[in-house]
Amino acid sequence: MSGLAPLRIAVLHGGPSTEHDISVWSSRGVLQTLRDLGHDAQPVYVDRAGFWHFGEAAGDESAPALPLLAAMDRLKELRTEVAFMGFHGTYGEDGKVQAVLDLSGIRYTGSGVTASAAAMDKPLARRVFVGAGLPVAEAREVASSTVQTAQAADVVARGLAAALGLPVVVKVPAGGSSVGIEIPRDLAALSDALVRLSVGVESLLCEQYVAGTELTAGILEGPDGVPQMLPIVEIVPVSAAFFDYEAKYQDGATREICPARIPDDVARQVAELGRAAHIALGCRGVSRTDVIVRTDGKPFLLETNTLPGLTPASLLPKAASTAGLAYGQLLERIVAAALRVR
Repeated sequence: MSGLAPLRIAVLHGGPSTEHDISVWSSRGVLQTLRDLGHDAQPVYVDRAGFWHFGEAAGDESAPALPLLAAMDRLKELRTEVAFMGFHGTYGEDGKVQAVLDLSGIRYTGSGVTASAAAMDKPLARRVFVGAGLPVAEAREVASSTVQTAQAADVVARGLAAALGLPVVVKVPAGGSSVGIEIPRDLAALSDALVRLSVGVESLLCEQYVAGTELTAGILEGPDGVPQMLPIVEIVPVSAAFFDYEAKYQDGATREICPARIPDDVARQVAELGRAAHIALGCRGVSRTDVIVRTDGKPFLLETNTLPGLTPASLLPKAASTAGLAYGQLLERIVAAALRVR
């Protein structure tokens, strides 16, 4: 039974992103569940070239290919009441599609332009967290122009190792599902990573490696718009060195334990960090913040995801389920937050 009156919802998914396939997979379940709840849910697939298709199913490329602005006109012709943001990664999660939807007067789920862009830009998000007094690991930003050759990268790598120690976590500025993140453990590997990951980006974020327990804190706004903290999920990679793309989406690659096996006071502290990050970035509706708790019990905020995954293997649905929210109730809470936007 649905908690919302039937709505015309366009489920936007796909896009020219490294996370295209995950977006399509995730949106299949979203579409079916929204339809089961009585909503008129329309799949809107964006192909890898950036053209939009109003087909019959997730990933359906058979309908005419429309450019972005024509797709906005089509959404309005269909009297779309809410666009459900099923995108992941740099297309649709970084604020660009949100900006066009805003200009078109179409409500959408998740955070607005500013919060989306800030959360997706890891160096910028880190500055926001530091400004809000939230604990983050020591880090350095490296301009790509300084690591264009192996010799130059060797010099930078030695400086990073002296400042941060080894290993070092190297991140591209904008990437989701742990795409573009490496943890080189010696100088040669660090130098190599700097050269490779700097291609096509202006800078890299290099963070001190923190050993500890990986956790994630989901936030779901209530009917009154107040951010509510979900149970903490513990992430235990089985076949990977850290919670990378394979660990996130390959069956059996990770154990995800909810509630996390941590003391209650630590769980409250991590949940509060998730809520504080949500507020600091200006997120809306839903978010998921990754945290690592060092072996001495000190937590460090890693990053915030403004469009958390909604596949059966995703962390947010598991946290919501532990809190007593069925998958359909979770989706409708996300949609309800979009309806509050004027």
